[in-house]
Amino acid sequence: MTDSQTALQPELINQLDSKIMYLGQLQSAIMNQQLPQVYELLDSKKFNEQVRQRTHADSNALLAQMVTDVQNELATFLAPELVKYLKNTFHFFELVVSKDEPSIYQVYIGNWWNHRQFATLDVLSITLSIDDKMIGEWQETLKLPTGSNINDIQIREIKQIVDGLQTFLDDETKRNLEVQVLNDQLEQLKENKSGLLGRTDKKAREELENKRDLLLASQQRVPQVKDKLSEHETEMIQLEKEDALRHLELEEILSNFETIDDFIRKVNHCYIDYLSTLLQKK
Repeated sequence: MTDSQTALQPELINQLDSKIMYLGQLQSAIMNQQLPQVYELLDSKKFNEQVRQRTHADSNALLAQMVTDVQNELATFLAPELVKYLKNTFHFFELVVSKDEPSIYQVYIGNWWNHRQFATLDVLSITLSIDDKMIGEWQETLKLPTGSNINDIQIREIKQIVDGLQTFLDDETKRNLEVQVLNDQLEQLKENKSGLLGRTDKKAREELENKRDLLLASQQRVPQVKDKLSEHETEMIQLEKEDALRHLELEEILSNFETIDDFIRKVNHCYIDYLSTLLQKK
């Protein structure tokens, strides 16, 4: 053995001992259902700084990298208790695990049809990445007069367009009759060279043809107008649905929390609250 090998031997053994000890501690924590210890071993710096309130805690990120290949299994082990806690804390949450990714859950508000995703839960870090746009919409809605909605102005504008398109379609029968009348008049001019006024009238024929062509051009637009009408009606229904969902969401949140800010603070505090609760049970 060379001098360099002899010098490196103790350091190498210490590193291996650290890895073996880490894996042994994690194995023991899992076997004994010690969930707080599992989370501490996954991220000791975060756990000690946030849960134990120790400043400048050491990181064990290098050791934790050894178990990245079993993260799905770890998440499956940790998820049930965490999901149970979140359902008890936020009764209006619906949590749906991501397909092929047990560590990630979609968090919805309410169990009604077309409920909206509010956040994404990472089981291994106990973080909920929330949708800031939804929060902004709730806060904006609360500032509006009673009975008003965020989309009211946009819905009114679309309704005016819809009414105009519908009026155009409603006049289809009228336009068809006018075309028929114009065709009859043109036929009469053709048969009676002396014209409607007793004389050949090229100008009158051109005016009738122009009117008829304009009406026919309008009739050709009917399929396009119908498509536009359907698009705008669908858009208007979607906006109305969004407003209704916001009110349902607000009703659920404010029946459990004093304010939106209280709710968001509780969501952002899940890591500490959950692990502190588990530690108190020990």
